[in-house]
Amino acid sequence: MPSFDTRVPAVLVRLDRNPFHHGTLGAVRSLGRAGIPVHAVVESRTSPVARSRHLGSARPGPADASPAELADFLLRVGDEVSEGPSSPLLAVPLDDVTALALARRRAELTPRFLLPEQTEAQLLRVADKAALAETCAALGLPHPRTALPTGADEAAAMARALGLP
Repeated sequence: MPSFDTRVPAVLVRLDRNPFHHGTLGAVRSLGRAGIPVHAVVESRTSPVARSRHLGSARPGPADASPAELADFLLRVGDEVSEGPSSPLLAVPLDDVTALALARRRAELTPRFLLPEQTEAQLLRVADKAALAETCAALGLPHPRTALPTGADEAAAMARALGLP
C-alpha cells in the first residue's frame, strides 16, 4: 500500500444532494483506512456516510450556495477541523459541480487548502462524459464505450445494446 502524509486531513466536499452517493463513502473508507483524518461536507448530518467510523466529522453544506458562499463555508470548516491557520488541508471535490465551484474560488481557498491547478475549461471537458471519451481516445487511453442518445427510444435501444450494470 502506498504511504500517505497522514498529517494532512482531507475535507471531502459534495454539493450533490444524493445521500446514497457511493463515491463519498468509498473515499471516506479509503482515506480513513490509510490513517488520514477525514471530514466531509455532505447534504445532512443524518446522511449514511456520517455514520462511518472512518469519518472525523460531517458538516451539512450550504444548500444552493454560490461558489463564494461555499468558499467562505469551507474556510470556516478548515478553521474548525485543523490544528491552526498554517496547517494545510486537502480539499477533495466528489462531484463535477463541486470541482467547478472549488476551481472558481481556488485563489481564496489555496492559502488554506491544497487544490490542483485546473482551468474551468479542463474541468468542463472532464465533466462532459462524451468529451471525456473523445479526450481519452485522442490520447490513446482506454475508456468505456460511450453512446449519446438523441431521444428516449434511442436511449432504450442503447441501454439494451450496452447492458445495464
